[in-house]
Amino acid sequence: MGNLFLREKENWLAWSIWGLLGAFVTLYVAMSTNAAPFIAGSAVSVLVLLTWWMQQSKRFDFGRAFKVCCYVLMLSILPTFMFVIVPSDDLNRFDLIFQGVTFFSLSLLVCLVCSWIARRPKQYY
Repeated sequence: MGNLFLREKENWLAWSIWGLLGAFVTLYVAMSTNAAPFIAGSAVSVLVLLTWWMQQSKRFDFGRAFKVCCYVLMLSILPTFMFVIVPSDDLNRFDLIFQGVTFFSLSLLVCLVCSWIARRPKQYY
């Protein structure tokens, strides 16, 4: 029956460690190369690993998986944001806002897809 009456508490320390691991991987890739797709791909790869683990454990519903994915991705993507979007001096305010909104919407889309994959299958009683 799963945890029908038991609500699991979030282990935010574990999710913070996953996010910091993703941030270190992203920072390493950002220092090695300056290509934005590789930097963003490294952050997403950590999220894919986390999604695979959550899907194998079968303990996460969609809302909980979405919350965890958003938290881990935002921590992992911080170096990308600092190395790619912020240092662009040649951008005007509209370009900076457009890149920030695009960046945020793509991150949200990745979190939605990963949460949908990681969700617990329906249980029929």
